[in-house]
Amino acid sequence: MSSLEDVFEAACSAREIPGVVLLATNRTGSWDYNKAFGHRTALGTDELLEEDCTMWVASCTKLLTSIACMQCVERGLIGLDDDVRVLLHELQHIDIVKRDSAGQGFSSTKNIRPITLRHGFLLLDTPSSTSWSYGPSTDWAGLLVERLSGMSLQAYMAHNIWEPLSIKSMTFFLSTRPDMQSRAASMCQRKPDSPMVVIHAERQPTLEPDVEDCLGGGGIYAAPAEYVKVLRALLRDAGISNSTDYEAYDSATTPLPHQQRLLRRSTAESMFEPQLNEPGRKALQAVSEIPRLNLMLGGMPAATKKDWGLGGMLVMEDLSGWRKKGVMTWGGTPNLTWWIDRKTDLCGLYAGQLIPIGDKRSVEMTELFEREMYARYKHHATST
Repeated sequence: MSSLEDVFEAACSAREIPGVVLLATNRTGSWDYNKAFGHRTALGTDELLEEDCTMWVASCTKLLTSIACMQCVERGLIGLDDDVRVLLHELQHIDIVKRDSAGQGFSSTKNIRPITLRHGFLLLDTPSSTSWSYGPSTDWAGLLVERLSGMSLQAYMAHNIWEPLSIKSMTFFLSTRPDMQSRAASMCQRKPDSPMVVIHAERQPTLEPDVEDCLGGGGIYAAPAEYVKVLRALLRDAGISNSTDYEAYDSATTPLPHQQRLLRRSTAESMFEPQLNEPGRKALQAVSEIPRLNLMLGGMPAATKKDWGLGGMLVMEDLSGWRKKGVMTWGGTPNLTWWIDRKTDLCGLYAGQLIPIGDKRSVEMTELFEREMYARYKHHATST
């Protein structure tokens, strides 16, 4: 049987996928995996991809914005169930938009419910807390952090997330970081009706020089090796499920090796708690049953029970040899996927730069990578 590394080398050589970075670790960093495959550009150069390359992480940004929001909650600046319209005045008159029964047009009704951090908001197609849909809520949550803190989201994250974790290669404004630009991985696109990735995407959102806002839902550019520090920090802050062996780290003032706590344990744990009611779970499940959309959700079996936490999607049942119940996961448009498994004490990132989102071959390779990490970490844990 070919090794994981052989499979990825072969896939990159055959141009089935462009270059990818694979990273996994446990909460203490006593075990880790980091490997890059393929080349940094799609232009036929010999420059190999490395773990410190720069990638547009897109919706992987949402996890950092969610952490920032939870820090604000923890510090008493806002509550999860407070109406955010007190600060986000632009949302005061947002209506609920519904397609009419004939499917010919739209109608709107007034929203009489609070709009909260817990519920998410905009664009409203149902009253808040009555369903689930994907949208730009986290961009507005980032703006809320700015107004609560009096800082730009860039400055806030730099002070409260990046600096504590010794993260240096992460920014909303790539045009201000020539060092990161010089390491940028090419955005690639799969050729229609072909298994080969042969098209270099000429327009790369990561290189747009005129970005003005910190888009909390998808605006960060980062080195994959830096992003995984956030995953490990949240895993460490939340601790292992159903375990008390983390109590030694439970003081908010106790520094961790090479890292500091981002959130109190109780706050971090709350991010992994299911938030959806029954209508919301049904709406999320309905998305999973559409094959193309299920690939965008990570390609788990469509019937897999899912929910939504305060930082990403939750897997609500064990998947044999793979993700365990309680895993939080999400990803980004260019086929990036992250996961945090408190039950196994494992987190990781599959980082690519390939569009469109939900590329079938990339999803298959992501699952292959994750399953191999579970197997290798299990072997490590049982042999030490």
